[in-house]
Amino acid sequence: RLDLNDYNNDTEDGCHTTSMAGTWMSIVEGFGGMRVKDDKLHFNPVLPVQWQSFSFKVRFRQHIIQLTINKNQIILDNITGENISVFIQNKLVTLKQDESTILNLKRKVLEQ
Repeated sequence: RLDLNDYNNDTEDGCHTTSMAGTWMSIVEGFGGMRVKDDKLHFNPVLPVQWQSFSFKVRFRQHIIQLTINKNQIILDNITGENISVFIQNKLVTLKQDESTILNLKRKVLEQ
């Protein structure tokens, strides 16, 4: 909210990119549960109860992967690169190039 609310009356000087990076990390590593273990991407997403969905993209070793998490599904899109295997909720899944993979979201909804 630093830039949106212009708390320091300096938004006209530009955006606070370090604040944006922290927000991105909170979504991707926090709610998306992204980790790199043994040279593989792992995702263990959770959805806050107030949210309908969220989505983000990551670049990993010449691949761009988009994840969309909603109340029932995890949708993965391998946008670029060849096939890549990733772990989703501890299950190894191969994402084919230019295809969507849809998985059921194990019910882990964050309560307030």
